[in-house]
Amino acid sequence: MLERSPAVARHVRKLAVRPETDAEVRRRRRERNTKAWDVAGDISRIVASAARHLHDLRVFEWDGEDMLPDDRMWSELQRRCVFLRNIGMTFGCFLPRPTSHLFKFSGLEGFSLTFKDGFYAHQLHLATRESAPVFSRLWDMLVHRCPYLESLAITGTAPDASDAFPSYRTRWPCLRRLTIDDAMLGGFSPLPPGQPSIHSFVEFLEQHPTLESLYIIGDSGFNHAQLARLEENALPSLTEFTGSLDHLRSLLSRGQGQGANMNMNAQVLWGAQWGQADSVSDTPLAKTLQRVHLPEPMQLRELTPLSISRVLSDLTALTSLTITFVLHSGYDSNGIFRTIVASCPQLLHLDLTCTSKPSFYLDTFARAVKKLGRLRTLDLSIVRFHGEEAMHLGAARIALANPRLERFTINYIPAHPPHPRPRTPPRPLETGVFELLCDVHGLPVSLYVAEWRRALAGGGGGGVVWRGVVSAGMLLGIGVGTGWRRSRSGWTRRWLYELRPSGHPDAVKKGVGELLLERSQAGEEARLLALCFGLLLLAMWGVLWRAATYVPRVVWSL
Repeated sequence: MLERSPAVARHVRKLAVRPETDAEVRRRRRERNTKAWDVAGDISRIVASAARHLHDLRVFEWDGEDMLPDDRMWSELQRRCVFLRNIGMTFGCFLPRPTSHLFKFSGLEGFSLTFKDGFYAHQLHLATRESAPVFSRLWDMLVHRCPYLESLAITGTAPDASDAFPSYRTRWPCLRRLTIDDAMLGGFSPLPPGQPSIHSFVEFLEQHPTLESLYIIGDSGFNHAQLARLEENALPSLTEFTGSLDHLRSLLSRGQGQGANMNMNAQVLWGAQWGQADSVSDTPLAKTLQRVHLPEPMQLRELTPLSISRVLSDLTALTSLTITFVLHSGYDSNGIFRTIVASCPQLLHLDLTCTSKPSFYLDTFARAVKKLGRLRTLDLSIVRFHGEEAMHLGAARIALANPRLERFTINYIPAHPPHPRPRTPPRPLETGVFELLCDVHGLPVSLYVAEWRRALAGGGGGGVVWRGVVSAGMLLGIGVGTGWRRSRSGWTRRWLYELRPSGHPDAVKKGVGELLLERSQAGEEARLLALCFGLLLLAMWGVLWRAATYVPRVVWSL
């Protein structure tokens, strides 16, 4: 499209190419009988041909799996796209040649590299005669020709450290964003004595005071206790952090001696019992950290709420929180959410995920979220309780409880047994995106609803009878089933839900069919009246039918 539409291509600022994952590419490959290893070359040549029209391109990402793109793509991008300052690349089964144009860029502001499964399967993460020249050229480009690098991300799909990155030799004075896992942490190894350099991750962080975002992702083997050895005035500009709860705790408790390496649960119990818990809210990081992302699913145990409360309550500037829990049977999941509300009353964004077991009803959640008066956006992923009300009704309760919400999302994920090894939450069965519309006085008026369901039936909660009613409404386009359309991945609909009471003069009045299918007290009474009226009509029809077929018996007497 970009090659055929130059008028559109000249306005593109970010281009991400995923050759092996696009469904359209797979379809064309089957039609043309193209081999899998030719797909990357074909697509990269198309990008190279369209590069002459990408005048305003700023960010380019190549997200392949195994095969390499044609080197002419990098040559054309370097020559044609003068504003290109951010590049993303993946390494799979093969490495580019040391003479590749990928290593000839200069003045980059952002660079990301992801190692795919094929990279580890072919042992390319080890320093060998084949891989050493490639990574030497790559590192030479980043260090010498990109001295003002602002964003660096080096990650992998396997928890194996890579020996290819001499990170101890580097320093970027303008580095703001750093994303690492074991793929890069392998380069932070001690050097022989007498060789002055940055030889540890702690010293690397101390040499980059301009860092604003730090992401430690994956099953990193980096010991969180090492972060406690950071100098107290290190990372003065850090506003965003992604990692584990232990990493965050070590960052907050740095400079406090051996107490930083103690078990967090023991500290909480000791402080709760004797009132001697040392607060770290006066540290510089506690006053600058605004966004915290804890992607690792945490197994809920008896002391987990106390541990979380101790860490989060010290972050006085925290405005965004992303956290995931794995629920176990017999645990009061409402307690953990009450802990978050009490510890972070100033949140503007909350992303909460509770996996494995049903957590709480939306009605209960709406009452609890009311205390987050500054909340603007919300992402909620939970396992649905059996008999839970329809998603849009629960969303309406949340909107009415917190009218300052601008946009929020609810995801229903399937239940699954807890896993000892944390993993990504499963794909949702049902998703709803809601935007709250208010009047000039800030009072909620209506809710813009965009719903998606994987299957036609099963939404809206309730038993088999109600699911059948919902499915029939979807097929007939009446009541709760109005507006559902078949999409490539499931069923979707978009509509406007009225939040004002039915007696309001400006509220849209509901039809009889919608009232009969409404899951409320009024809907139950309407269905009862309809049933009584139907029985009355049936009785009247029976009487009239008997009267019409009645033939009087005449007795003749002789």
